[in-house]
Amino acid sequence: MGKTYKTINAVKVTGKVLKFLAEQKKPVSGQEVSRALDIANGTVMCHLATLIEIGFVELVGEHYKLGMGAALLWAKYKSQVESTLANCRDTLATLDA
Repeated sequence: MGKTYKTINAVKVTGKVLKFLAEQKKPVSGQEVSRALDIANGTVMCHLATLIEIGFVELVGEHYKLGMGAALLWAKYKSQVESTLANCRDTLATLDA
């Protein structure tokens, strides 16, 4: 039987913050994030500060939006999917030959 690992609540909160920012059409305040997610403002601000530091969120005045780090993750994922697709096409071509 495989080992069971615990989930980390802080990572779940970070995911919620990132998903919320991804859904916004314009930068939002930390208080807006806090209210929308029903998470303590101090907790949200700590997550936002960390996400800024690692480039996943950008500060625009006193508001927050997704940063280039989040975009780079999407681009890497897309590249992996395209590579998998190319490999599948190559395999199909081999099978058809």
